[in-house]
Amino acid sequence: MNLRPILDRIIIKAQDPEQETAGGIIIANAKNDGVIEAEVLAVGPGTYDEKENFVVPEVSVGDRILVSVGAGQKFEHDKEQYVTISNNEIVAVLS
Repeated sequence: MNLRPILDRIIIKAQDPEQETAGGIIIANAKNDGVIEAEVLAVGPGTYDEKENFVVPEVSVGDRILVSVGAGQKFEHDKEQYVTISNNEIVAVLS
């Protein structure tokens, strides 16, 4: 990918939630649970906080994270959909 985020911005690719279990059970409201999983594709260098301390984003390229549905700004690049978020919009890092 040839996108480089600035400041504390993070570019992610959101994953569509599973609509059907392995056993074939359809999950109702799979998209409305409030949190989605995403892959980190690019990470900005960081930014300064209110006390003038430089804060580096807490994730790395390739990390799997959870973010709130509707977090960040959606955009399209080379016919692919991406989302840009701030470090403080990350709910959790999956290990």
